Amino acid sequence: MIILSICLLVLILFVTNSELVISGASYGLMLWYKNVLPILLPFMLISGIIVRQINIYSRPNKNNSCAIFTNIFLGVFCGYPIGAKTCNDFIQNNSIDKITGNILLPLCNNSSPMFISGYIMYRILNNSISFFHIIFLIYFPYIIVTIFSFLVIKIFTLTKNTNVNKDNQAAVTKTELTINQYIINTVNQITLVGIYIMICSIIIEFIIHSPHINPPYSQFLSGIIEITRGTFDISNLAIADSKKIALIIALTSFGGVSSILQTQMVIQKSGLSIMYYTVMKALCAFLTYILCILFI
Repeated sequence: MIILSICLLVLILFVTNSELVISGASYGLMLWYKNVLPILLPFMLISGIIVRQINIYSRPNKNNSCAIFTNIFLGVFCGYPIGAKTCNDFIQNNSIDKITGNILLPLCNNSSPMFISGYIMYRILNNSISFFHIIFLIYFPYIIVTIFSFLVIKIFTLTKNTNVNKDNQAAVTKTELTINQYIINTVNQITLVGIYIMICSIIIEFIIHSPHINPPYSQFLSGIIEITRGTFDISNLAIADSKKIALIIALTSFGGVSSILQTQMVIQKSGLSIMYYTVMKALCAFLTYILCILFI
């Protein structure tokens, strides 16, 4: 009954503000079509095939070093949500356990270097800060948090992970997908990514045009929801350049609610914790902001 009431209220809100809905949906879908689909789809297809080949030619083994390295490499290089998808696939195929997956996920599922250099550094910050400077400010907190998590979480849970491989090996063989199935799954996932971006863009339209939320709070909320539009809006604020750059880089580190929804979409079958992922993302974004204030 509560869900039905919420849906009715949202429907009434959309009907009475149809121009905002159309504007937000159009912006979100065009953003997905022009910037996300042509870049993300090839990477998702290739990464899926790489993961499949590794799972075929390597024996099922929890925390396989090759799988961990591949997860980190593909995640850092390709960005959202490929890192989460890769982690999900390896866990389903018994190459990485859930504890290791949870620890790696915040580091592996992040803004890609292509997005950081092509959009954040060039278009938003106008090359006012170097690429390697941004990479350090974003990834250094994730590296520290990941190492700390391994030292604390992994040590205390190591004794609980015994004799799981034999129980899951049969399931791994049964769930092995063909290349055609990988392609179909990837197309479904990239379509859902577009839907999430569209929904977040509609929410941003309501925030930006709300008479109760004034700048710079509306731009900040926009960045929390979706970083592509949010960072652009923040770049136009009349605030000190140091604070503006720090906010933009910190929000890039966080990734936005849109990226969290995309991550939740691709990790459902693996049972990874979206709560742990979100908390670690928020923590690392805060640490990135502090580093920006100190070093910019």
